[in-house]
Amino acid sequence: MAHLRPRKKLRRSLLTLTNLDNRKVLIIDAHNMIHRCRFQWGGGNAIGEYQIVYNFFRTLRSTIEEFSPDLVYFPLDGKPAARLAAYPAYKGNRKIETDDPEEIAYWESFHRQKRIIIDSVKNQYPIITVYHPGHECDDLILFLIEAYHLDDEVTIVSSDTDFIQILNDYPDKVNLYNPVSKLYRENTEYDYVAWKAMVGDKADNIPGVRGIGKKTATKILLTKGELKNRLDNPLFKTSFEKSYSLIKLLDLSNDEDDIEFTKAKLDCEAIKNNFLDMKFSSIVEESYLKKYFNTFNFLA
Repeated sequence: MAHLRPRKKLRRSLLTLTNLDNRKVLIIDAHNMIHRCRFQWGGGNAIGEYQIVYNFFRTLRSTIEEFSPDLVYFPLDGKPAARLAAYPAYKGNRKIETDDPEEIAYWESFHRQKRIIIDSVKNQYPIITVYHPGHECDDLILFLIEAYHLDDEVTIVSSDTDFIQILNDYPDKVNLYNPVSKLYRENTEYDYVAWKAMVGDKADNIPGVRGIGKKTATKILLTKGELKNRLDNPLFKTSFEKSYSLIKLLDLSNDEDDIEFTKAKLDCEAIKNNFLDMKFSSIVEESYLKKYFNTFNFLA
């Protein structure tokens, strides 16, 4: 496994991967994909000691096969230090507090399987994992695009709508694929961050502006001068600016020396042994396993 830091080493590594002038770059929102694998394709939670792991590696393979990229990134979430400093309640609604033994066991199993997935991708697959202890995956994705891939064809795979702001900034450079709907997201006619700052984001515990819903926010942004008029109201301005600063992706150009890049060689033997240990009989069947490894071979 190769650890690539700082920036110059990463750039050298990337340039040796392909001679194409316009690379196809796939960026997988790591935790978004892992969380989606908590659910079965037919509905219901993924139950079983390694069911989430199984779902993940089937999903990873099908995703890479679908997009046939030259390069794959797997950015991970660090602690959102700047956002928590500005707003301690940021994502505070995600804390799971329960006395239910089944619920506790479920989340313990999920976090155990998440660690297995991340360790395997980092150590056994020719995929570049990216991590900063003080920044979220979303911010890392913007950094990767702006620092290395403005001349490439970039596809982000995530059901998270926060990436629409990247579409706003780079409509001709970036595609945003929603793996839930199986559709590409369309760009908005307005500043998506401003829209979401008014509407709020329940998933991240960002309140938005009181009394402003989706339709009103859209109307404000599509009416010339209306947002400026609203910002003359101190209450509106305070709520809007607070939410805007939390939703807007951060510039990490001054933090790049602390970003960790990791890329391994495809370790077929270790992957197969792991699958055998976890009793993934349908994956380790010889004809399928060959196809599985071929999916990743061209990335090596």
